[in-house]
Amino acid sequence: MIPPDVLVSLNMTCPILPLTTRLRSLKQLLLKARQIETFHLRDRGQGTRFSFEGDERLPAFEDLFLRSYDWDHSADVVQNHWDFSRLRRLTLVDVPLFQFLRSVPYAELRQLHTLHLEDFNTHLPDRCQEATESLYMLMEQIRALRSLKVTCHTSLFPVGILLRHAASLQELSFRDYVGFGDEGRRCPTMQVEDLTLLSRGLVNLFALELDMDTAALGDPSAVVAFLRALCEFPRLGALVLHTQTVLRVPDGEDEGDDDDDRMYGDGDSDYGAATQTFMTLVDGKRVASKQAWKSITINVGGWRPVMVRRLGEAWRERNRRGVFAERCFVLEMGACDGEMVIREELGVDNSRQ
Repeated sequence: MIPPDVLVSLNMTCPILPLTTRLRSLKQLLLKARQIETFHLRDRGQGTRFSFEGDERLPAFEDLFLRSYDWDHSADVVQNHWDFSRLRRLTLVDVPLFQFLRSVPYAELRQLHTLHLEDFNTHLPDRCQEATESLYMLMEQIRALRSLKVTCHTSLFPVGILLRHAASLQELSFRDYVGFGDEGRRCPTMQVEDLTLLSRGLVNLFALELDMDTAALGDPSAVVAFLRALCEFPRLGALVLHTQTVLRVPDGEDEGDDDDDRMYGDGDSDYGAATQTFMTLVDGKRVASKQAWKSITINVGGWRPVMVRRLGEAWRERNRRGVFAERCFVLEMGACDGEMVIREELGVDNSRQ
């Protein structure tokens, strides 16, 4: 066993048992590991959290990753028992962001260069709104981010704050809580004017992930303008676009109707839409005389590597026929000949188990 006083990195990954049963011993180990720099804690579900006593104080991590950590610490608890003074990389996944952002001292987070936040409270709209407002205030304090990945109420987050990090920002994922898991909802999409503003300011950005709901943008010319604006980022080479499926299941549909062509048209509609998007983006880069794309990913209908597909009976019926709302298409440069090739990512479907 490694002595705690020489431990510099600890990664608690995918426990077989919930961490609740081992949290006290884990805390004691961390309290003794005064040289530790990296701490990654991955729990499941709602997760659990540390309880502190007396003058217990965790070491000052440089890299902190928490998944399914039930952050409910008060500002006093954070001040007395946590130390963010050396923190450079912060990743929170399935953590209640409102509770976190209201309890941490922003002054100790100014030196962050990597910030990745995914909220646990997506079922609580008020908390999500407050978390978005707090995130904006935190962004005003951070000096120079290199990587920012956030899910928030994008319509409540003025994108101009991103230009504060124009000289340093290289990787950006900016997504809305709504997403594309329900074709009946419109996902807020960045205005073309805002995207153009960012393309002119974020001159060092090489990776970007955004939502693009074509229905929210309106007519086809607005969609083309959105894609053309993406081509104006001078160094952008890797792009991930989240979109909605073009497939529809009409209300009150007769489940015995096998005339799929009336619903889906000839061929593979989502593949066709993705191909058209790829062509527009590739042509746009050529016209703009910018750096060529290295990869473009189009995530359709909320696809995930491991997912549960849409649960409505009409969708279940189509899934049984091999027709899915959730797809993922990738255009990338071939390793040998440098030609752009399209492939489809195939995930694990937990809805069938």
